[in-house]
Amino acid sequence: MRRMLPKKCYLLGLQKLTLILDHNHEALARLASCLLNSSPNLKDLEIMDPLDIRYSDHLAAEFWEKHITAGCILNHLSVVAFYMRETLFEGYPRTSLCQFLVMNARALKRMSINKYHCSLYETEHVATVLEAVQSELHLWPGASPDVLLELSEVDCIRSIYEVWRIQ
Repeated sequence: MRRMLPKKCYLLGLQKLTLILDHNHEALARLASCLLNSSPNLKDLEIMDPLDIRYSDHLAAEFWEKHITAGCILNHLSVVAFYMRETLFEGYPRTSLCQFLVMNARALKRMSINKYHCSLYETEHVATVLEAVQSELHLWPGASPDVLLELSEVDCIRSIYEVWRIQ
């Protein structure tokens, strides 16, 4: 797969991109990096895990270093939001793309990681998991000294309803 689209096909007017995909699946991650590399004016990125996702292996931060060379990441991207399932945070968090963006995006002002939880089930360990991930986020050196790192929960039942209502 190409690392970027041909120059005549660049997405020059694209300032906000929302992707609903498993960004840790290598083929989908290559597609996402191609889109990022081909969007030189991108300022706002939103990546949502599909609720029915079957997670693939964890991609290391080096994958993103090798595949993302975009000027938008370095100079324009200012807001990033991730929406991830609860299982993402069990064991080793699968946050290498988050880490790559925090460490390389010079214009980044806000990175929010939103963890889906299902209000139908009780999650006793939610606070502990959120604290562990929050402490890891603050260990990453940021390319932008003003970056705000946020971690919160999102009710997946409400999120599904809102997506259906918009359509």
